[in-house]
Amino acid sequence: MQSNQPEPVNADWIVNLLGRVKALEVNPHEEVLTSILVEQALENAKRTATNPGISLAAAFDLIVAAEYYTKLTNKGWLYCPINNIPLLIYPYTNTCPRCVLQANFYYHQANKLPSGTIGKTTSRLLCVFLKHLFKINSRNLKIYHGVEPVDVIIHDEKESIVLLAEVKAAPLTTLALAAKVEVQTEMGENGEPIPCSHSPTDNSFLASSNLHIILPKLEENYWNYELVDLGIKASHSSPTWAYEQIGRSFGLDNQLFYRYFQFWNIAYSAYNKAARGRGTIPEPVYWLTNACGQPTPRPLTWPLRKSGDGYESVSDGKSSVGMDRTDDIKKGIYQVLKIAATGKPKHSQMAVKTALLSNIHAVRHYNDYLLELQDVIWTLDETGKAKKVADLPPEKEIYNLFDGIITFTQSHVRDDWISENFQF
Repeated sequence: MQSNQPEPVNADWIVNLLGRVKALEVNPHEEVLTSILVEQALENAKRTATNPGISLAAAFDLIVAAEYYTKLTNKGWLYCPINNIPLLIYPYTNTCPRCVLQANFYYHQANKLPSGTIGKTTSRLLCVFLKHLFKINSRNLKIYHGVEPVDVIIHDEKESIVLLAEVKAAPLTTLALAAKVEVQTEMGENGEPIPCSHSPTDNSFLASSNLHIILPKLEENYWNYELVDLGIKASHSSPTWAYEQIGRSFGLDNQLFYRYFQFWNIAYSAYNKAARGRGTIPEPVYWLTNACGQPTPRPLTWPLRKSGDGYESVSDGKSSVGMDRTDDIKKGIYQVLKIAATGKPKHSQMAVKTALLSNIHAVRHYNDYLLELQDVIWTLDETGKAKKVADLPPEKEIYNLFDGIITFTQSHVRDDWISENFQF
């Protein structure tokens, strides 16, 4: 006989929460590429005597790029004929990525994914990276997809600790793709075929195109590029072909990550320098980074915005790097406070930590939005009369607003457990 009595409710809210959430499942193609990239990033950090977190941030951009490349379309390509090496190019900022290396701006609309898609993709892939790092560092931590308002839950069963995190992540740069083509022609004034100049075009032969990543490289103070072969797309019927081919390219060439990092690190430095307002004309690779703004100097042919005043940007603030978008920072601050105020004072047998989590710290906006809040502590005063600490009961608990602001590039941590488990 069935009982009509309700199931008993567990008073421990964290136990209830963990019973409702789904563990992160890493797909095989994600795990394989992550393993290759993380291993090469850590080796590169030793080789270059740099912070491992910087190499990990660079590696993270590559796995995000792999996901972007799987969404490649026939439309959105640019024909670039310079140096008698015609290419069809699929760019991710609003300028020809090959020409901008010589400080020449040619406007072409970027193939940027919708911001909602970017957020879901980067949040998931950041967790994939963290899960692999926990594994190789022998950290027995489980990662779960959160439920509103929590993005991600990380559980340390041994220590009975749960981290509730708000994730804001986005790549520094996504390198353009290219396919070699024959010289494209159009009819001239006299009826004779003449070579085409830069022009938007479709790639009607995408399935049979041999695709390459355009990787910038610095040669004697001048920027050039190499084409990293990703093979012919049609020969890889799997929708995960980009993961497989990036893994193949970086796996076969043990110098490739080092060359990629030379570009990425200069681009990251240029982004940092621009954030501090130093200099007037950035490194050319700066224009391949997200949220790089309007071209400097702006060419006379650069177009006006399609809506609103002013000129088009190469990449606007909506595509900001890491957690550097102001709307994301403000929402992240609120979400962490909401999570903490909702959960920390509740009874639980587990210790609750709260954090902001990203791939790259808020390079431009940290001082304005986070610096004055990073060491805030708080408590609840039910009387509404406390004016100083002495007005509170001596046993009253206080809480960190942020137990950690955690990224690969720079973290601010107020908690020993986070310091131990998130060393990059």
